[in-house]
Amino acid sequence: MADLQERLKSVIEEIENKIENKDTLEFVKTQIYNLSLIFLDEIDRVSEINVKKMEDLADKYREINDRVEDIEDTVKNIEKDIYMQEDEDGEFDLEIVCPYCNNEFIADFSEELKDEIICPECNNVIELDWNKEEHNCGCCGCEGHSEDGCSGCNEDNNKDNNDDNEDM
Repeated sequence: MADLQERLKSVIEEIENKIENKDTLEFVKTQIYNLSLIFLDEIDRVSEINVKKMEDLADKYREINDRVEDIEDTVKNIEKDIYMQEDEDGEFDLEIVCPYCNNEFIADFSEELKDEIICPECNNVIELDWNKEEHNCGCCGCEGHSEDGCSGCNEDNNKDNNDDNEDM
């Protein structure tokens, strides 16, 4: 801003050196002053608009940040519900609902996942399904499927394909 004032002062000094008529000089100086006020007012107006926009952006950022935090909290809660969380001792806590008596209890598992657990309320054995990679499709009595499909079916299909090829 100091540079602007110096430049304005320099322009006015040049005008004073060139214009000899006092009335004309005063008129030109007043008009330059008025023009500079117009520019300064416009700069102030643009600055106020920018400040308002920045405040609006900051409000929107806070609002979005609050929403993201809410979503993160929800996701963490969903993860707790879906996945077992390991505690400091290397054990996993799993909430189980007994299918026989509807008793809800927490079961602690260490490194080994058990296939069954006993309900502390009704003492019935509850089988736990961990959705292991075992797959029995019922199509061939095989124990599971590889990436290529059913191992039993592939053997049968290979035999059928070989038989078809021999007939040709």
